[in-house]
Amino acid sequence: MTSCSLDRTPTGALPRVVLLDSFGDLKDVAEELDGLPVEVSRAERVPSGPGVVALLLGPETALSAQQVAALPDLRIVAVTATGYDHVPTEAVTAAGGWVTTSAGYCTDEVAEHTMAFVLGQLRQVTVLDRSVRQGRWDVLRDRPRTAAGSVLGLVGFGRIGQAVAERAAALGMRVAAYDPTAPAAAFGRTTVTRHDDLAELLAAADVVSLHLPLTPATEGIIDAGALAAMKPGAYLVNVSRGGLVDHKALAAALASRRLAGAALDVLPTEPPPADEPLLALDNVIVNPHAAWYSPQAHTRPFRMAAGYVADVLHGREPAGTVARPPLLTLKDAQ
Repeated sequence: MTSCSLDRTPTGALPRVVLLDSFGDLKDVAEELDGLPVEVSRAERVPSGPGVVALLLGPETALSAQQVAALPDLRIVAVTATGYDHVPTEAVTAAGGWVTTSAGYCTDEVAEHTMAFVLGQLRQVTVLDRSVRQGRWDVLRDRPRTAAGSVLGLVGFGRIGQAVAERAAALGMRVAAYDPTAPAAAFGRTTVTRHDDLAELLAAADVVSLHLPLTPATEGIIDAGALAAMKPGAYLVNVSRGGLVDHKALAAALASRRLAGAALDVLPTEPPPADEPLLALDNVIVNPHAAWYSPQAHTRPFRMAAGYVADVLHGREPAGTVARPPLLTLKDAQ
C-alpha cells in the first residue's frame, strides 16, 4: 500500500508528531518514524493549530473535545499506555482521527507485580518487616498464610488477568474470575472457574485482584456493598485504576479489620495528598504506580505508539486501534 500524502503547512513546515509523555524518549519515536517527512517534538501541553498530525498521549495528560477541535490536521491519537479513559474517542473519530493504545506493552510486568502483591499479602512480608523494625519478633501477631490452595479472585479477565491466572495456578492457587465481557474461549484455555455474579466471586476469594479498565460501567465497582460481600479477612489488590474502588469505603473496611489488608499500585489522586487516610493504616501497601515498569517496558509503549502513527500515515490500519474514523477507508486516507 502506498504512503499517504503528507503536505507541508502553508509556511513550509513539516507536519508535526508531538510526544506528550515525560517518560518517553524522542529518539525511540523518531526511529520508528524514520523515512516519513514529519517533525517529531515534545510538548508539556496539548498543542493547537494546523500542522499537528499525531499526538503520542501519556496517561497523565487528559485530552478534551475542545482541544481536538483545535487540531484540524489531527489523524491519530496514539496512547502510550493501556487505558484510554482520558481520550474523547468520539471527538477524535468524528474529526477523522484514529485512537490507538499500547495495550500489551507491560503484561508480564503487571502480572508479576500483581503476584508480588498477592504473595506479599498472604505471607505478610511487609507487615512482618514493619513489626520487626518496631521492636517486635512475633510471627503469631500477623500470621502468614499459604498461597497453595488459597482462592485468587480476578475481577477482569483480559490479557493481564489471564497472565496472572497462569502464574497463580503454577503456585497451586485456585483461581476464579468475573468478567462479563470476556469470551468463553478465554476460560476454555485455563482451569479458571468463571463466575457470572460478582458478589459470588467476592465471597469465595481469599484475595481479590482487579484487572478492569476504568469506564462509566466499572467506576466504583468495588464500593461499600462489594467490600461487604468479600470474605472476612480477605485481601484486595489493585494494579488497574484507582477509580475502580471507593477508597473511603475501603479505608473503613481496613480500619475495622474486616478486610485483612490491601495492596494498591493506583490511587484516585496520584501522588496522594498527605492526609490520604489509607497511608495511615498499617495493613495497606501502596506503590507509586510502578507495576508497569521495567527497563524494557520503559521503551516499548513509545515504539508501539510511534509504529501506529507510522501505520496511519502510510495508509494502514494500526493493530492497536480502539476507535477508527467512521465511513473512512484507508484508501480515502491516502
